[in-house]
Amino acid sequence: MASSTSPRPEQTGTARSALKVRAFRFMLIGSFLSQIGTWMQTIVLGAYIFSQTGSPLYVGIITFAQLGPMLFLPIVGGWMTDKFDVRKYLLILQSWQVVCVIALSFVLRAPELHFPSAFACVLGVGIGNALIGPAWGSSVPSLVGPENLRAAVSLNSTQMNMARVIGPAIGGILFPIIGASGVMLLNAASFSFIMSAVFFIRFPPRKKLSGAESGIGGGILMMKQDPYVRRIILSVLSLAFLTLTFLYQLPTIAGQDFGIDVKSPSYGWLYACLGGGAVTGAIALSTILVKRDQFRVIQCGLIGVISMLGVLVFAHEARIAYPIIFLLGISYQMVIVSLNATAQTHVSLERRGHLMGLWMTALGGTVPLGMLLAGLIAEQTSMRVVIAYGCIVAILVSFALRPKIMRKLERRSNELGFGI
Repeated sequence: MASSTSPRPEQTGTARSALKVRAFRFMLIGSFLSQIGTWMQTIVLGAYIFSQTGSPLYVGIITFAQLGPMLFLPIVGGWMTDKFDVRKYLLILQSWQVVCVIALSFVLRAPELHFPSAFACVLGVGIGNALIGPAWGSSVPSLVGPENLRAAVSLNSTQMNMARVIGPAIGGILFPIIGASGVMLLNAASFSFIMSAVFFIRFPPRKKLSGAESGIGGGILMMKQDPYVRRIILSVLSLAFLTLTFLYQLPTIAGQDFGIDVKSPSYGWLYACLGGGAVTGAIALSTILVKRDQFRVIQCGLIGVISMLGVLVFAHEARIAYPIIFLLGISYQMVIVSLNATAQTHVSLERRGHLMGLWMTALGGTVPLGMLLAGLIAEQTSMRVVIAYGCIVAILVSFALRPKIMRKLERRSNELGFGI
């Protein structure tokens, strides 16, 4: 006879669930502190390069070194995530990034900038980001159950957006005090938080894939065979390439369309509105919207993006820009985070590395190309034209992601054996 003190199965399950939640919180805290260091580096590096060279081209080249690997390496990172032990993989790549950041610190300490060396160090960091992204994006939410996946993805996005606001502010304060080299060393030290979290936490085991799914082209094969995943990835790619340019062209929008001096506190408040809106949207998704129909949340977010971009095309008064940008931050966050959670909930843990490789390529890898196109068109016309075609693309995507259509595609995918 079993002992009366033996834990019941539901008690054991509850304890295990609580342990997973604590592990997830530990990872979020470590990630948040490391993300602050990363954004400190981003803001200070661009300022330092410009102060040394006076050339926007050199700033662009450094930015490309950091973002360029997103064009092709996330697919490789997704394959490696599903093939190797995730914990060891994360620790190896994070160690590589620490080495690159420390090397960058020594390069920037020299009296004169040696640009090729700086470029090589930043490229190393960019390669690490592109390879580690799928592992991080698919593994951290796996610490919680599928019923909490949407909330986990939303909370992860919340800390990233908060770090995006806090990191540049701290970097801007420290830059004149400890210099670019000192900021790079602080960023390297910030990796200790996330590496400690990864070291002490055990991720759920992944079953090994077989056949073509296990190969480096497994993500492409997934998108080809699974109509549900294909619709989500192509929609994200379209939005990132043609609609979300406002995220990176905010200085142009502020100066050209609203007459806001980008060196003034007014622009700082505008940037804060964008970040604050993104944080608000992510928090809403993890709280009051977490139980709402995911397809309707996505549709509402798209309607918000379309409406706010439409207003931006015709608005001229600076005071109107602040609430518009805030609401735009909420809306685009609702779309991107909900699509991410929807896609990850659909596939098994063993395939999420491949999925996140596709996701990062579609969302992050197209940014440099979309920015180049937006810049060329804005030079010949105006930023309002860029916003207008972004609004049109968002309208087309909203039709492609209608709740009725997405439910039909989800059922079709499940019938083909691709869904969980």
